[in-house]
Amino acid sequence: MSKSIYFQLDARQTRLNAMIDALRAPCYALCITMAGFSAIARESGFDFMMALITSLGVWGMPGQVAFASLYSAGATLVIIFVAVSLANMRMLLMVISAADMMHLKSHHLPVWKRVFWMQFLAITAWAHLGFAQQKYPSHLLLPYYQGFSLTIFTFGILGTAMGFFLTDLLPLELLRMVIFVTPIYILLLIVNARHKANRLAVVFGGTLSPLLYPFVGEWAILLAGFIGGTLASLYGRFIAKWHREPVA
Repeated sequence: MSKSIYFQLDARQTRLNAMIDALRAPCYALCITMAGFSAIARESGFDFMMALITSLGVWGMPGQVAFASLYSAGATLVIIFVAVSLANMRMLLMVISAADMMHLKSHHLPVWKRVFWMQFLAITAWAHLGFAQQKYPSHLLLPYYQGFSLTIFTFGILGTAMGFFLTDLLPLELLRMVIFVTPIYILLLIVNARHKANRLAVVFGGTLSPLLYPFVGEWAILLAGFIGGTLASLYGRFIAKWHREPVA
């Protein structure tokens, strides 16, 4: 489909295209990953409804795993809340970025609707929104996000429901491994990203994380991501722009 055809679509057709894009691979990767989380949650002492509500409410793998780990350790509710909030803090920048890509303010949605739709944001949806931005006009990016995010959310919840009972059929070690399916898929997406800054962010962050770990421990991932993303952003804003400017 040529780029000009995307400009002729309406919101309903765009949502349908987004659902088809989600059904090609992303929803299955997320479904398998959430099945792995559900197995971990069950091992940590969650019942079925607790596992399901955690996926529905938190919808962020680091926060969900932190919740399950602290719950099994007998941590207080306050500590669990703080830990889950910090683990999902990474989503804040993605929410800001996604809202900017979709020009969310131009849709004149009330605040509660903005919060509602941003609740479905996952890194998978954010990555694909970046690809959609290269094809669709800005006014169709919100419908695209709606169709894509709701599809992968549905499969994620389905994976949570199935994974809780898969421990009776499959080895727990195997289910623990599948939790890495989505991160690997996202890594492949970003490595093949069009913009060099996105690829650099992965390289910088991945390199810095093991180097920082001996000094800052579990904060290494957060700091490596922040520093790597900042360096990649500076490259995209200044260095790459400087190379593109014609020499006088």
